[in-house]
Amino acid sequence: MTQKEAISILKLGHTTFLTGAAGAGKSYALREYISYLRKHGVKYAVTASTGIASTHINGTTIHSWSGIGIKQKLLTYELDELEEKQNLYKRWNETQVLIIDEVSMLHASFVDMLDKVGKHLRRSDKPFGGIQVVFTGDFFQLPPVVRGGNEYESTDVFAFMSKAWKEAKPVVCYLTEQFRQDDDRLSSILDAIRLGEVEEEHFELLQKASKSKHKDDHIKLYTHNENVDEINIKAFNAIQGDVRTYAMITKGKASLVEGLKKNCLAEENLKLKIGAKVICIKNAQDRSYVNGSMGVVVSFDKESAPVVELINGKKVTIQADSWKIEEDGKVRAELQQLPLKLAWAITVHKSQGMTLEKAEIDLSRSFASGQGYVALSRLKTLQGLYLKGFNNQALMIAEEVREADALFRARSIQAENAIAKYSAKQLETLHEKFLIEHGGQVTELNDEDLEEIEVKVPSHTKTQEMLKEKKSLQEIAKERNVSIDTVIGHIEKLVGLREKVELKHVLPKKKDLDSIKKAFKDLKTTKLTPVFEILQGKYSYHEIRLVRASL
Repeated sequence: MTQKEAISILKLGHTTFLTGAAGAGKSYALREYISYLRKHGVKYAVTASTGIASTHINGTTIHSWSGIGIKQKLLTYELDELEEKQNLYKRWNETQVLIIDEVSMLHASFVDMLDKVGKHLRRSDKPFGGIQVVFTGDFFQLPPVVRGGNEYESTDVFAFMSKAWKEAKPVVCYLTEQFRQDDDRLSSILDAIRLGEVEEEHFELLQKASKSKHKDDHIKLYTHNENVDEINIKAFNAIQGDVRTYAMITKGKASLVEGLKKNCLAEENLKLKIGAKVICIKNAQDRSYVNGSMGVVVSFDKESAPVVELINGKKVTIQADSWKIEEDGKVRAELQQLPLKLAWAITVHKSQGMTLEKAEIDLSRSFASGQGYVALSRLKTLQGLYLKGFNNQALMIAEEVREADALFRARSIQAENAIAKYSAKQLETLHEKFLIEHGGQVTELNDEDLEEIEVKVPSHTKTQEMLKEKKSLQEIAKERNVSIDTVIGHIEKLVGLREKVELKHVLPKKKDLDSIKKAFKDLKTTKLTPVFEILQGKYSYHEIRLVRASL
């Protein structure tokens, strides 16, 4: 299936699984659909199975967005607790399209919990509560992390094995074009891994790559962090010269910013020297470099921006870029940093989404299905590969994935044939019907209208989040440029809405707290003045209001 056909199917509003081999253009198709939703005013949410994946698409994790978090099970009373969170309830009911990237790393049990929450909060027995879910990813890549003990009792691990997936019957869009590999030999190896038909000839090709010369120019991919850190630190320290440090700039809600820091490949404090080997971790807007472009720092300009000579000999000046978390087009958190990382070595896990010209890959300690496929599929050609080693696990793919993949291909062909029966005019009518039924509009919105459709975060909710971060009333008032009275007013409103509010750190000391509580109890009142007077002005109205809120 082509990208154009897949996007046309997505616009019909069906729950969909957008998949295909590495380099097939899934990310492009996804970006096009997100842009379409935004321009036509359809409320959407962009999420991913992991923090790293979410930063690639300016989203958040599905665990955070859904309210499920790290739970392994959802009991009935926990569903009721989720419903009491007004922001979460509103989020689930306003969102019309839920995008979940890197679905291969979602456990089947989580997909079932997601379905349960959607049905409960949206008051609908339809799969996921009737919301259009767009799963994207490739099950040949890294699988779910299965934890020890008895946390997962089911043997059904992959998302497509979940009851919810089977009930939803997502339309499969299997992209078959190839936009990364330029080498038939490498493509044949990757196809053989997917089909479970790795032959002697494929091993011979890999063994020849192991004898490659010029390996010093290759970035090193390892399966374990310890190898990567050791290599990068040792190589950086060996270079003579001054160190230049670039500090990350952040803005937005602290908890979301911390999530971005943790999951983004960008360094909080990036240290560079002339001679440092680096890799670009984002696409430049002018396409002067892309995610995965490698080079060496050769100088710094007048403003201290590093000048990097790429492998192709081109010199580019690297400016700061940004990573964001967005909801319906609204930026909720953002960080700015140079899109560079020391590149003597990186982990296979963190290489997902990159396209590499050259790589030295060590798969001798592979421990998970798909690691070899992910590592090899980063490359454009076999000529750029130096394979240091691999074990029996390296090229293995779970048999369940292979069997499911054959079914996905067949269903994609069915979808392709089905959509081919419609005329362009009929498809246009169906696309318009989806937009109208899901709160959008047929004509594209202008920039001003795009701002109007954004879901604004209520002022008292911002205060609630800052209290969670253990900020004082004074800090909140200063940061938000409001009075302390206003902040306490937000607290009182949150209490009235029965929202959970973190107050312990802003309440008076225990002795004073008990005195004010006793006054409210003795007077059998909720009014402030009688309490202020009986306590003879010992406590301020601010303190008394806070204690009343805590009651």
